[in-house]
Amino acid sequence: MSACRSPTLWLPITRTGSTGWPSPRPPFNQLPKINEQLVTGREDIFFGAEFDASAGTDKLPGDAIKYYIDTLAADPDHLRGSFGFYRALPVTIAQNEQRKTRRLTLPVLAIGGEESAGEGVGTTMRLVADDVQAVVLAGSGHWVAEQAPEQLLATLAAFLAPYRGATAAAHSSSPHAARD
Repeated sequence: MSACRSPTLWLPITRTGSTGWPSPRPPFNQLPKINEQLVTGREDIFFGAEFDASAGTDKLPGDAIKYYIDTLAADPDHLRGSFGFYRALPVTIAQNEQRKTRRLTLPVLAIGGEESAGEGVGTTMRLVADDVQAVVLAGSGHWVAEQAPEQLLATLAAFLAPYRGATAAAHSSSPHAARD
């Protein structure tokens, strides 16, 4: 009996700066509390600049930026969570170094925006996975879902297509499947 291979989506950060971030961003975002104090009430200035810098030449629409900024400004926990990702980077990096010792054998889709990490996403995933399909979305910066939604959907659909039938079959044969 062969093992089921399911696809995965995973971000393997192995060192800060490896994804092309502007260098000041991670250290500032990792600071304990002071960044939240400096950004609170100024979310539009801070995150507006972040969204602008990481978008590349095809900027995000104003309504999308407003939605994200309003969400971050609505609750201190939202802002804290946005910085929490960066504060956890040292632990994430250490975990990913350990993960490299046990390679992923399942299919992995690595998507990068042409004006952001680009091929770097695929290159990074190949450090930890054997079956990597790398895709660079033309004209997109960091925000691939907003900047290249049709390309992203087509890429995801093509990557996941081989697993649609297997997933349906697995669910119908599970002990928890609906019975007549």
